[in-house]
Amino acid sequence: MSLKIRSISVATLLVVSLLIAVAPVGAQSGSHGSPECSFPVSETDATGRNVTVEERPERIVVLQASAAQTVWELDATDRVVGAPVVSYTEYLDGIEDKTNVLNADEFSVNREAVVELEADLVLAPNVVPDDTVASLREAEQTVFKFGFGTSLGFVAEKTELTGRLIGSCSEAAETNAAYYDRIEAVENGTDDYEAPRVLHYSDGFTAGANTFIDEIITTAGGTNVAAENGVEGYGELNEEALVEWDPEVIVIADDGPGIPDSEAFDSTFAVRNDQVVALDGNYLSQPGPRIVIALEELAAALEAAETAEPTEDQTDDTPGFGIGVASIALLSAALLARRFG
Repeated sequence: MSLKIRSISVATLLVVSLLIAVAPVGAQSGSHGSPECSFPVSETDATGRNVTVEERPERIVVLQASAAQTVWELDATDRVVGAPVVSYTEYLDGIEDKTNVLNADEFSVNREAVVELEADLVLAPNVVPDDTVASLREAEQTVFKFGFGTSLGFVAEKTELTGRLIGSCSEAAETNAAYYDRIEAVENGTDDYEAPRVLHYSDGFTAGANTFIDEIITTAGGTNVAAENGVEGYGELNEEALVEWDPEVIVIADDGPGIPDSEAFDSTFAVRNDQVVALDGNYLSQPGPRIVIALEELAAALEAAETAEPTEDQTDDTPGFGIGVASIALLSAALLARRFG
């Protein structure tokens, strides 16, 4: 597979927003066998509320992309009555037939639209503000808010939990079995090549340690230069750090603006050797089961990548970021939804 620069995307891709763990996974919904769901089911969500679903929900609303992707993978679309019908969910078959529950900004929730749907259960990814969740609960909606995901394991836990909440436990177990099989296949192939130095770049920001983007990079066989240099969460990149770290591969989303046309970027090994890899922005950044497709495509790209001969220690504590995890608040609302919803 060839590496492509800037505006050219990896063709066949499928990680999405963002990462405190979800509620613990119960024994009845383990990854082996075909568990059956039982109701009522009660779980504590990211707001600290104990949410009880009395019976299998027949009318489901999903408020953002990752929850929608997960429910689609569990083959429960026939029970979805409301969803984010926006540009970054167009890849989900049939979503255009659902009632849109977002406002024109493609991020904020249309409270009235949700309430009118009379859902049995509303699933809210972590990018949905707590105030919105509280407002919906005041309107007597049963809302479950998921946590902020930092790992590939989080995605599987979220899939399993979603299965329990909506009564699709066996489908969740099957989805996770396939998911872990594909991750294992990627891991088994990474010994065949040297780990390239990789930088994830998105609109001036990069992903450091304790992000699922970091785990995608390392599982695919790369070294995340931001995490290696002490960046935690999502941080704003400066060009001094970029030049110092000199990544051998830069990973971007195919629906973003790409990398800047600047002397700093042009000086990197990645740009000089046409090793800017564009992955599907929805699969790369939305923490749902299809993130594994991005993982597979990145692994193929890293296997084909050229690496430089080390000339100096590139793990110095370079002051590349003025802010860390808190910087995510500076991203636009639409970008948050698309990237981490």
